[in-house]
Amino acid sequence: MNLDGSDGAHVFSLPRLELRSSSKGWRSLCFLADGSRREIAGGSADSLMAAKAAAVDQARDILGPACSAALPAAQTR
Repeated sequence: MNLDGSDGAHVFSLPRLELRSSSKGWRSLCFLADGSRREIAGGSADSLMAAKAAAVDQARDILGPACSAALPAAQTR
């Protein structure tokens, strides 16, 4: 999900959160505005919705106040 409001399925923009399927469940990545990425700790969630909620919650600390305003809206997509 792109935090600028654009559709993450069609356009890659930064900052961005991604959920990726892995053999151990869902893996969450946070791509920062400078192009670097950080894996969001906390383990894999059992469902996509739980993984998405956990990623959004943890991304608040990583992204800071400038992007945090976009996170509640992103969580409902």
